[in-house]
Amino acid sequence: MQALADRGIDGEKTAAQRKIARLKARFDFTEPDPADTPDLFIGSFKRASTVRWIYSFGDREVEVANSVKWAIETAAKIPCVHRGRDLMAEANPRTARRLTDIAGHIANSFRTLIDKFSAVGGVSVTDRNVFVMGLYDGMMNDVRNAGQRLPSRPGSIKIPKAKKHTVTRASGLNIHPYTLAVSLGKQIRFSVPLEQIAAELDAVIKGKITWDAQAGNSPAV
Repeated sequence: MQALADRGIDGEKTAAQRKIARLKARFDFTEPDPADTPDLFIGSFKRASTVRWIYSFGDREVEVANSVKWAIETAAKIPCVHRGRDLMAEANPRTARRLTDIAGHIANSFRTLIDKFSAVGGVSVTDRNVFVMGLYDGMMNDVRNAGQRLPSRPGSIKIPKAKKHTVTRASGLNIHPYTLAVSLGKQIRFSVPLEQIAAELDAVIKGKITWDAQAGNSPAV
């Protein structure tokens, strides 16, 4: 939307600027102050030849488990491996203890936010997958560039109403799942309390912000 506000044509620029102003009036989109909410991965991490336990996940937490593993390997540069439901890492004892805290923060944040998002009426499996992708990209500051298309998502859901007749129902949350999740993911990285992040998601869900793209399209960042 910021890209449209900066470089839009044929009324797009003005419309985007107005919409951004309305959103800023309702929500705080500023990033947390690193002095108050430190980066989860600030400092050094020590690798070791011994593999140590870091965290355990539930049977149906593949998305969460992989997100934690990738985050540790990318940001801490510590190789990890899944052994059943356990995440193991090549880390010395001190680093392993710290990674356990980090893994717990990420896992609990992802669980809570995914559950809240999945409970929204009309959210599909694809929406959920894109939401998880946004959480991870935001947390790792690997957000798609302005103008790059967002991951695709279904625009409507067909619901049988009578024989040979169907109606379409728009998703209960009309903002793109990726865009929504990126902001939340950034806050996870900076140790913002989960209650605060969850409250922001609740506010967006209740507000049902409208995304003006046509159904079935994937808007650009």
